[in-house]
Amino acid sequence: MGEVIFLIYFCKNLKHLQMKTQIISILVIALLLGCKPSTSNSEGTYEVFVKADGVYDGLRAYLIKTENGRNKIKTDTAIVFNGAFRFKGQIKGAEMRALTIDGVRGQTSVFIEPGKINIEIYKDSIHKSKVEGTYNNEVFNDYKNKYQEKIEAIEAVKAVFLSSEKDSEGLKALQKKGDSLRAQLKNFGYEFIQENNDSDFSLFILEGLTSQKGFDLELASKAYKSIETSIKTKNETNQLISNRIKEKIESNPNKSKIKIGMKAPDFTAPNPQGEQITLSKINGKVIIVDFWASWCKPCRIENPNLVKLYDTYHSKGLEIISVSLERGDQKAFWIEAIKKDQLSWYNVSNLKFWQDPIAQAYSVNSIPATFILDENGTVIAERLRGAELEAKIKSLLE
Repeated sequence: MGEVIFLIYFCKNLKHLQMKTQIISILVIALLLGCKPSTSNSEGTYEVFVKADGVYDGLRAYLIKTENGRNKIKTDTAIVFNGAFRFKGQIKGAEMRALTIDGVRGQTSVFIEPGKINIEIYKDSIHKSKVEGTYNNEVFNDYKNKYQEKIEAIEAVKAVFLSSEKDSEGLKALQKKGDSLRAQLKNFGYEFIQENNDSDFSLFILEGLTSQKGFDLELASKAYKSIETSIKTKNETNQLISNRIKEKIESNPNKSKIKIGMKAPDFTAPNPQGEQITLSKINGKVIIVDFWASWCKPCRIENPNLVKLYDTYHSKGLEIISVSLERGDQKAFWIEAIKKDQLSWYNVSNLKFWQDPIAQAYSVNSIPATFILDENGTVIAERLRGAELEAKIKSLLE
């Protein structure tokens, strides 16, 4: 689980958690693939030279390995002298380490692997420090740069949306663009793995992705298959990571992903008054199964669109059942949100958060999420929001 820790730490320092649902890219992936540095040598020796301007001489620096998600082991120590220090040792394969310095807040992540690695420490923002020199570190840098580029694109659209005086159609276009960019961000890690399937980093990041609740099973399976066998079996560490990923994929309860054309899974769940509501007993020409939560800001922003749709098309055969992923102690917040957002249709919740059996049956790993069913309970569309959802319902009922 140590491999997951660096991903969590990295994400905490990205702007996307400040905007929640984590720099401009200067690396060209073609150069990475065409000019790939050696990832090993006969002695398995690593050398890490660290430039640490502004860091006081005499302070100790450490390379730290995290095991089992908790145990932190100092694998190497150095002392700052003349604004620099050096680590040197033996290693098989590649392993993630956290670099920390006494008196400097935070840490930076680095792949330790055979070869020479150069690090330039930024003591006031150590997580942004520059790491170069071996293939996996270059791939890691490329990942961070491209990820941040996508975050900035989303925030740029958000800024325009918030300051825009455009008409409703213009705002809908901006919303659609933002939705598209967020979808790209959500899939970015999996796509990056397939583009860099010859790197240890791809294996490490896939373990991070599959450690998240409700990870995308289909994309994770595809990414895992794409990683070269030589990487999965490169050494004991990689083999253990590979086995853990494979186990998470094979034991995932959401193997039967909902697809257009299939019969929607039936379900029964309680409404706010405790009455059991069954999907198959709802009569409608078109039924929207809507997954949301009172704590989900994008869901609350989307709710007025659903209210408008319901008011317009309910008399023509539209029904909506909203499944809320509330925690066990959040029933009051759920009821309050229903009232405030004027959700005058069927509302149910098992109060089991992401462990909700309905969400698991529908392979829901992010919200808001919608599934459109015809009068026979067949899925005819999914994951539509805003203008796209409105256009689909209009085409079905007008």
